[in-house]
Amino acid sequence: MALSSSCRENGEIIINSGNRLTVETAGDFLQLVRETLDASKSVAIEFEAVVEIDITGVQIICSACKSAAAGGKSFSCQGPQPQGLADIINAYGAGHYAACNYNNDSTCIWFGSAK
Repeated sequence: MALSSSCRENGEIIINSGNRLTVETAGDFLQLVRETLDASKSVAIEFEAVVEIDITGVQIICSACKSAAAGGKSFSCQGPQPQGLADIINAYGAGHYAACNYNNDSTCIWFGSAK
């Protein structure tokens, strides 16, 4: 499945991750994130069960979350976090830095949930 988005009746936009969020798809992913955050106060990513994610994908997710928070919007995860995301968070040690000053120094919804 390809990267895509859909809008719910309440105005929330759901981004479907497709099967890759990597450096090769970064341009399309970044553009889609920017467009959806411009169009809605609430954006969520719904991940494919098996999705390949590299550090570029993680950086875009983190940046989108910070940009949304700074603009009074939300950028979150719909459904379960895929194993590929948890694996890369753990591989880079990002789970050790779970407090986020963009989230009132609470646990990061992305990195804090890595197992």
